[in-house]
Amino acid sequence: MSEKLLLIGGGHAHLSLLKKMKKNQLPNCEVTLLNPTSKYYYSGMFSGYVEGIYALEDLEINLASLCERAGVQFIEGTAMSVDAKQKMVLTEKGDILSFDVLSFDIGTRRKSMEELPESDSIYHLNRKEQIQELGTDESRRGEVVIIGGGAAGIELGFSIQSWKKKQGDDGNVSIISSSPIYGESEDDRCKKQLKEKLIGAGVVLRENERVEEVRDREVVVGSESVPYDALLWMTGSEAPKLYKSSKLPTDDEGYLLVEDTLQVKEYPFIFGSGNGVTVRQYPEIPRNGVMAVRQGEVLWDNLEGFLGSGEGYHFKPQKRYLTILSTGSRHGYLRYGSFCTAGKLAWKMKNKIDQKFMSTFK
Repeated sequence: MSEKLLLIGGGHAHLSLLKKMKKNQLPNCEVTLLNPTSKYYYSGMFSGYVEGIYALEDLEINLASLCERAGVQFIEGTAMSVDAKQKMVLTEKGDILSFDVLSFDIGTRRKSMEELPESDSIYHLNRKEQIQELGTDESRRGEVVIIGGGAAGIELGFSIQSWKKKQGDDGNVSIISSSPIYGESEDDRCKKQLKEKLIGAGVVLRENERVEEVRDREVVVGSESVPYDALLWMTGSEAPKLYKSSKLPTDDEGYLLVEDTLQVKEYPFIFGSGNGVTVRQYPEIPRNGVMAVRQGEVLWDNLEGFLGSGEGYHFKPQKRYLTILSTGSRHGYLRYGSFCTAGKLAWKMKNKIDQKFMSTFK
């Protein structure tokens, strides 16, 4: 009798599984993917899309089609609660999905999104409609304010500023961050260089300033009201509420707690990977796509072992890894450990990596 493997979420690690399943099937296993939408949009190319370099279709992975080619059942829906003891998942539609083995890869959510007012001028990029609208002229003209000084906010700052220069739009692009941008520290030469490039591009930086309130067309920072025509909510991440509400083991911040085998210690038939989990042995690793892809490789081996041979592997994060940010106008900023450089070659490398990643799912 075959076992049921339920995959919740279409993040990087599960995409890696689906890619492998096109060629190799897990032993005696029926696989189902549950995801809120049938399409996945690759965030690594958002900035190029906003700048006008890519079309929306260039960012799109059809999960339903990918599942069909991998021999996996696709269900469009959202997990509302998980009963680990009964091995059941309840969806928002009221459906109950049973499983023998469960794997999470649902990522994170933007902090304080529930506090945002309803407005056509506020973007948080968690739906296709939002991503699509950010590629329109209306979303990039005038005063554009980006809340959040992480990698995503920085890339969008560069790309929108580059678009404005090409279009002759004299509105400002401002980045407001409650901490130094990109976690900048005084002794980090590379991050200082990135900050200088932002300022040189004409982006207005407002570091160590906390947003007190968001209103329609204005954001309150301290005692000052900052007007905007478009507001991009690119704050830091927080854990999905699903784990705590389902009484699964979590860390202090609510992220699913897994061992370096990517299994929940109390429930070894539950696996977790991607930005929405904390690996107990490596609690400080960054939550990014590089780590999620690496976890995807271990996840495949360990699911295969759990369902078959019993063999498993331990996830060990890389000490150094390559990161490339788009800085607009087909230029990029590359960093590997303490080495950093910027220019056209960096962007060409990023574009090649992104295009290769996307081509494997077509």
